[in-house]
Amino acid sequence: MNWLKYFEHNRDHRAPIPWEDSIDVAPHLRKVFVRSLQKFQIGESGEGRHLRKLSAATGNVEYAAAMELFIREEQRHAELMAGILKRVNAPLLTSDWTDNCFMFMRHMSGLHAELLVVLMPEMIARVYFDVLRRGFSNRAMNAVFTQIVQDEEGHLVFHADFLNELFSNLSFARRIAVQTTWRLAFRAVCVVVYYDHGSLLGALGISAKKFWDECGRAFDEVAAKIFSPAHVLCPPGGMLPQPGL
Repeated sequence: MNWLKYFEHNRDHRAPIPWEDSIDVAPHLRKVFVRSLQKFQIGESGEGRHLRKLSAATGNVEYAAAMELFIREEQRHAELMAGILKRVNAPLLTSDWTDNCFMFMRHMSGLHAELLVVLMPEMIARVYFDVLRRGFSNRAMNAVFTQIVQDEEGHLVFHADFLNELFSNLSFARRIAVQTTWRLAFRAVCVVVYYDHGSLLGALGISAKKFWDECGRAFDEVAAKIFSPAHVLCPPGGMLPQPGL
């Protein structure tokens, strides 16, 4: 998979968002929706300086360029969420403790460890935005959440592809040890996220158990791509920008 071409294709073929449609959130959902989306918005609005530096240090110019476009896609998600918050007259956050914790963890590690940290909120975001996509019928909101879900699917495979190469030379025992440690960390993050966003998820019909199970399935899929040396990586269905790329 040529990831640089994939991200270039994404950049150049964005579906328009029907912002002309008014956005109305039911009164009983407004407070929890705004609070939840504000937190995800700030989480995707970072500049990615450390990730840029680490990807450049690999010496792989194409990978660094693809990483640059990945970061811009994340920033685009923040812009889309900001567009929704603006249209419901809600301010943007300037700081949040969960975002600060993730930034601290990412900046304390090398590239492979940082990518494992990055993947944790990415997997959860894939589940979270799919819940929002199914939970709101507004055209603009649905277009935003659908776009983010599709992008997150690609992001998961992009990072898994690179990590698979890094971990393929590890012994079986070391791969199991890394995967087990990562799973425990991910599950701790799942608990924190449901504690922080459970009011909205519950109102949209997602119980703690269902959220736990869906996140677990997302983790298992990504972990299989990363830690199996024989795994043949391919993007999710329909994600190839052009045949043969």
